[in-house]
Amino acid sequence: MTELAIVLPCLNEADNLCLLVPKINEVVSSMSISYRIFVIDGGSTDNTVSVAQSLGATVISQRGAGYGGAIRTAFEDIETRWLLTMDADFSHHPVFIKYLFARRYEGEIIIASRFTPQGYGEMAWSRKILSGSLNRVFGFVLDLPVRDLSSGFRLYHRNAIRKLDLHYETYAVLQEVLIKSWCRGYRVVEEPFHYLPRRHGSSHARVFKFGKVYLQSLYTLWKYRNRLQSADYDARAFYSRILPQRWWQRRRCQILRDFIGDRMSVLDVGCGSTQLLNNVPQAIGVDTNPAKLRFMRRPARILINASVSALPFPDESFDVILASHLIEHLPQSEIPFRELARCLKSDGTLVIATPDYGRRRWRFIKKIYNAIQPTPAGDIHPNPFTFSSLRDSLEQHQFSMQEYEYICGAELIVSAAKIKSSDSHTP
Repeated sequence: MTELAIVLPCLNEADNLCLLVPKINEVVSSMSISYRIFVIDGGSTDNTVSVAQSLGATVISQRGAGYGGAIRTAFEDIETRWLLTMDADFSHHPVFIKYLFARRYEGEIIIASRFTPQGYGEMAWSRKILSGSLNRVFGFVLDLPVRDLSSGFRLYHRNAIRKLDLHYETYAVLQEVLIKSWCRGYRVVEEPFHYLPRRHGSSHARVFKFGKVYLQSLYTLWKYRNRLQSADYDARAFYSRILPQRWWQRRRCQILRDFIGDRMSVLDVGCGSTQLLNNVPQAIGVDTNPAKLRFMRRPARILINASVSALPFPDESFDVILASHLIEHLPQSEIPFRELARCLKSDGTLVIATPDYGRRRWRFIKKIYNAIQPTPAGDIHPNPFTFSSLRDSLEQHQFSMQEYEYICGAELIVSAAKIKSSDSHTP
């Protein structure tokens, strides 16, 4: 497989290609990697295709309209480990390919950024103001820690762009790629970049049309960003701009940590991307959502993609097992509780956090939260618990409720001891 594919979306760029492609070859040939140059032609009426072919580039006819069509075509057709997109008009200096590629192990998307410290853009004042404003608005609304969301000079790892299901034909595809990759847990890194004026021809991007299509996409991307399945959904809640939500998350984290105590052998089942993995660093995290595990990865952290119905651990492996906001999402079954009991040591503790559907306060709070920030699939709890039903389920599986706390009288957090088999029978 080719190590690096360099992709140039083109529409009537013959004059620029004559200068750019040799420069790219000069730069990349010194990097000691296998590479190919691809021109995604959007229906050029000059000799773009023949020039590209004469310079050794592979030409692919674009499917779909606009810049988005070119990006989708490249992502779908090109097999490579790393894919780099850049403009064909010399606004993206080819030497900078080295800078992006050198940082490839820091993330799966490396952006040449005009708006990070030491970055700059030589643009008309109208475009500079609009571009800077749009990037700030998008970054704030989408809660994405990226300063230059509209830069098309990027390096992608193939995993980050595989099966993204992109829809936009306009430059809004750049934000769509970032949001969908970020929500799958892939890392984004920015490298300071000095944007240059184009050498030949005129830009195909019109400033105010550019801004309009971006704003039209914002609401759709915001909804996608706030899905329950998003990689950092849980992590964002801990730092939420909604103060009651932030307090709630931090209070839950504090109670769970207190119930766990200083015990070192801890399993967090359904860990998601919660702050608890940072707060209780000795915990092993298990989740069925690989995006959340990908987001929480650290060099020394143990994370496992598995289900509570089939935990990949020997019997009696842990002192504490945590199941926070897990059981209400599972269909009714004996298997999860049996697995939790199996993996817990005979004197171990099971800690469960779940909404108490027997309390009006929970139902009221949930309605308020949904009105403030509706999230698709946020209300799907096929197996709701009340205090009494949770206590009964625990007792049926040889657990004894030891202590519990409520958050605002709505969310129930329980610490239950595993009953030793010798203690569960009357002598």
